[in-house]
Amino acid sequence: YHKEYVPFSWRGFWAFGTGALGDMGCHLIDPAFKTVGLGYPSEVECSQVALFEKMWTPDYFPESCPAASSVILKFPGKDGKPDVKMHWMDGGIIPERPEELGADEQFGDNGGGGVLIIGTKGKIMCGTYGSDPKLLPTSRTKEVNVPQTLARVPEGHYVQWVNACLAGYGRNEVSSPFEYAGPLTETILMGNLALRTWNIKVEKTVNGRVQRSFPGRKKLMWDAANMKITNFDEANQFVKREYRKGW
Repeated sequence: YHKEYVPFSWRGFWAFGTGALGDMGCHLIDPAFKTVGLGYPSEVECSQVALFEKMWTPDYFPESCPAASSVILKFPGKDGKPDVKMHWMDGGIIPERPEELGADEQFGDNGGGGVLIIGTKGKIMCGTYGSDPKLLPTSRTKEVNVPQTLARVPEGHYVQWVNACLAGYGRNEVSSPFEYAGPLTETILMGNLALRTWNIKVEKTVNGRVQRSFPGRKKLMWDAANMKITNFDEANQFVKREYRKGW
């Protein structure tokens, strides 16, 4: 126990949590992941904010999640369609405002979160949790009638999950089965793997001066079938952890 960890801040330390991406990624990535039909990513790259302890000297906090970050994931195209790129931004970083959105129209939701999907025929945006979807320009939303194809969950997903557990595996249909939740979760963790790899530091002394390099600041190639990074082996330490022995 430590007062700096509870009740909320534990999620900002890699030993206990998964940062902003792990906290909110499932809510914000889900709309695009489901509608586009994404699977496992094939590559990932990132950048993150630097915090400075003094002028020109960035501090180093590998134990904690970044205060702000940008992650780019690439997904192989399916059925002859092109590859898909997904951009994640947090900590106040937002994408460029779409030209189709009016100057006084709100970009994202009231909490500062949101999703922008850019397709070959247009753009659509929504808030966190997929709320309030709109076509761009927003005037198109009233012009297009989208049929309801996804089943609703009137009892709520908590009750749906409990009922599925009571019924037994495979007997009840759920809105987020393991076949869907697995690749979605792996996508989020791939982003965090890149963020942790970003902070791998190598130091060596040359002529009495310490020189630092960060070899993990590169695009990482992911072999989903074998669950490993293929072009930077040091990153694979974050794929699985060594668990401590039980009491």
